[in-house]
Amino acid sequence: MPVVKPISDQTRALTTIQEREDHIQRAITRGYDDLANGRIRSWKQAKAEADRIRASR
Repeated sequence: MPVVKPISDQTRALTTIQEREDHIQRAITRGYDDLANGRIRSWKQAKAEADRIRASR
């Protein structure tokens, strides 16, 4: 006979999974929002700016 967890354990596990999924969804949404609104620079642009700063020192 399979082992069945009590409902409270199952509920707690599902709540934990749902909270993790919500956190991931918010992170993806924030990242997309930043990208769409121009708050993220491309890697090439960031590297070129860092190289310019290093060269000026």
